[in-house]
Amino acid sequence: MKQILFTVTCLLTLLGCQSRSTITFTKNVYIPQYAKGFDIMGADHTESTIVHVRNPWKGAEDVEMSYFIARNDEIPPQDFKGVVIPAGAKRIVCMSSSYIAMLDAFGQVNRVVGVSGIHFITNPYINQHKDEIKDMGAEINYELLVGLNPDLVLLYGIGDAQSTVTDKLKELHIPYMYVAEYMEESPLGKAEWMVALAELTDCREAGKQAFQDIPERYNAMKELAANATHRPTVMLNTPWQDSWFMPSVKSYIARLISDAGGDYIYKKNTSNGAEAIGLETAYELIRKADVWLNVGSAISLDELKAVNPNFKDAKAIQTNSVYNNNLRRTPGGGNDYWESGSIHPDIVLRDLIKILHPELVTEELYYFRHLE
Repeated sequence: MKQILFTVTCLLTLLGCQSRSTITFTKNVYIPQYAKGFDIMGADHTESTIVHVRNPWKGAEDVEMSYFIARNDEIPPQDFKGVVIPAGAKRIVCMSSSYIAMLDAFGQVNRVVGVSGIHFITNPYINQHKDEIKDMGAEINYELLVGLNPDLVLLYGIGDAQSTVTDKLKELHIPYMYVAEYMEESPLGKAEWMVALAELTDCREAGKQAFQDIPERYNAMKELAANATHRPTVMLNTPWQDSWFMPSVKSYIARLISDAGGDYIYKKNTSNGAEAIGLETAYELIRKADVWLNVGSAISLDELKAVNPNFKDAKAIQTNSVYNNNLRRTPGGGNDYWESGSIHPDIVLRDLIKILHPELVTEELYYFRHLE
């Protein structure tokens, strides 16, 4: 009897020690070179890791979330207050199409069992398996979600309002992680998020391998454009209601324009987000800009001019220098620029160099169409 009590006491002691793990995750497993929104940390004598995600939605300041990627039945540290995700997730729900592209980049798109807006997605695997992959809609259908029995939900951050979503996922015991690639200002930083997703699927090395050649190709194209002697001015977007939103000079698209040898025409916005300008100010800009990009849904100059009579005065329309990022669109209204473009910044950059300095690039446009 004493022996049994002694054994039980020892087991309880061991379990108590395990539940109060004091392991410190301070070992650098993967520190991104370009992305600012995540890192992957480990600890000695453990296979588990912690993915830290920072500021995953617009307006977030000093927000950090932690995700314990559990391996070998290991448990998180005593002070861990984040989400526990068993490594090697095999059934994944993607609430943004760019996550599908990331999984596809390192050969794991077949793990996707649920998406948001399936008819907007361009990925061939998803389109070939529409009967099996479920559409969660813009807001998660929890009954459908539970039926899928997912290992992981990859969330798109839209602010504190989404706390009701995470509360519900916790209640259902479904692991989740915010993916904040859309918050990255660096084109290469966006693509680097594929390594974070690779960590969740136990494909870290494959993710690193898929990413490692992208900066080399991107920087080679950037160097090519750096030799251009002329930098055409570039205007962006079309009006939304009574305002015209112009990105920051720090933004993803502004950086691409600069790296492609262009000159983003609106330099007053130095914030961390888009800025609404008056229509008269915008009309002045389109009368000056050499090139006009990302013009809504238009696929021809006539269609663009029909949107607003003031557009006919645009310099880029008069010189036939208008391009839209919707060459690879789906019948349902999806656009591959927003899907795979996030993991192919080198191809997006090549397109922009082709537009701004056509003598430097022989390849045809991939994401952008020339409006005629």
